[in-house]
Amino acid sequence: MAERGDIVVLGGGPAGLAAALAAARDGATVTLVESADHVGGLCRTLTEDGCRFDLGGHIPFIHDAARVAWAEHLMDSPMRWIDRPVARVQHGRVVPGRYIDQIPEAPNDLVVDDGTAAGELGSHIGAGFRDHVVRPYMEKVDGWPLEVISADRSRKLRDEQQAPEGFWYPAGGIGALMDAMADGIARHGGEVRLSTPVTALTHEDGRVTGVRVGGANPGTLTAPTVICAINPIAVVDAASPAAPDGLLVPITMRAVTLVYLTADREQLTDEAWIQVADRRVPFSRIAEFRHWDPGLVPDGRTVLCAEIYGEATDDDPWWPLDDETLAHAVRESLVDPLGWTDDASDFRMLKVIRMPRAYPLVEAHRVDDVTRAPRWLMSLEGIELARGGTVMTAIAAGEAAVAGVAARAA
Repeated sequence: MAERGDIVVLGGGPAGLAAALAAARDGATVTLVESADHVGGLCRTLTEDGCRFDLGGHIPFIHDAARVAWAEHLMDSPMRWIDRPVARVQHGRVVPGRYIDQIPEAPNDLVVDDGTAAGELGSHIGAGFRDHVVRPYMEKVDGWPLEVISADRSRKLRDEQQAPEGFWYPAGGIGALMDAMADGIARHGGEVRLSTPVTALTHEDGRVTGVRVGGANPGTLTAPTVICAINPIAVVDAASPAAPDGLLVPITMRAVTLVYLTADREQLTDEAWIQVADRRVPFSRIAEFRHWDPGLVPDGRTVLCAEIYGEATDDDPWWPLDDETLAHAVRESLVDPLGWTDDASDFRMLKVIRMPRAYPLVEAHRVDDVTRAPRWLMSLEGIELARGGTVMTAIAAGEAAVAGVAARAA
């Protein structure tokens, strides 16, 4: 069955939800399709054993009052101000501030930005400070030398994820904000179709002609504009007729394992989120959700989320371990080498979630190759791309895609 509307949005993550919401508010007939059975993508809030927690740490990184008001109006509830910045472990102590935010007073060993994270960071903070402070953490997270990681990666980490004084957070978890956007779409006459994967993007003479979908709502959707808020490479791969040869190239995907621990104690630390560069510790970041929103966790309990980055292979030091063994390694590291508690035996495994393809990594020298597919997709008439690295940059990208459509129509 073929259906026609004004806008079709591909993907129900933050960018897709924001695009569909903006379009519906403008009076467009909009249909959002999402392959999963929930909205939000990775921005989800889960429930287990009476506790609520996000799928990893998701700071919205809101930097202006207008956006706070936007979220509060949408959710019909106040945002929470968390008055502690992201912290880090430095010289055996937990101190405020991310590794990448640390800047020496007068670096005298600045280097040329050569398109790599090593060059980009060195041109701002100097080679010595870069190697001493930032390199251990970034290379633990991404698994590559800074000389391989693209400069765009370090720029985005530094510029888009700033929260030097603290951060705003939606009461009830990041999933509450995603659900509020989905509800807003429906209130303004839009439609969100879950369990509805894209099976083909049809095009002819340089213009998109339709979107074929399967799953719970099979059929063909047509509209003057398609907004792509999912991985553009997957959409290019689904092009019909097939996209030109040579556009699709292999991309390295980083694996993430989330280990959730709970204990019958008020808290482990005073911090909401801590970065850990020490390679003896399995995780690179750990969130304590009581400090994000006390309402997420019952009184007298705390929940930790340890984020372990690596490769989904047998030679990775952590990925092959079974859930209980991995949870034990996380628990033991709280005592030694971190020294955050003398006894972590009361911490028990709450949940372990493994994501073998959590996020893409692109070598600095392959940026042009990897972006060929999205560039071809953008060359088609009738399609807009909406992608962002953080929750708020994704939301802004979705809104900007709709604004671009409206500007051209005018």
